[in-house]
Amino acid sequence: MDKTYTIIYNGCEGKAVFTVDTEKFTAEIAKQTLEFFTWDYDSDADPIAEVMKKYGMAAIKEATFGNWNTQGVISQFDNKEGFYPIDGTCGVKLINVEGYEFYDEDIELSISPTH
Repeated sequence: MDKTYTIIYNGCEGKAVFTVDTEKFTAEIAKQTLEFFTWDYDSDADPIAEVMKKYGMAAIKEATFGNWNTQGVISQFDNKEGFYPIDGTCGVKLINVEGYEFYDEDIELSISPTH
């Protein structure tokens, strides 16, 4: 069964949308992925949902800091240790990703004398 997972970072500053074929990318595979990285996660929650949060954050980071579009992020995951490809071959497909942008007006600067 296919499910769509939408991960939103900080009130829509960043966003990633995945489809997951839960017959290919099972809860057991998700749990193994979570344990590979020893991530902090809710062990009582659905492991696929928990791992998709991690995939979403990784995709948003790639889009933001690498300035990649969706296809570029998919390609970058081919080289990420511990992650399954997100091109759909293993049951996880990145549909869309939007990195967040930094704005000059959001930067705070403080200056103090050096002693």
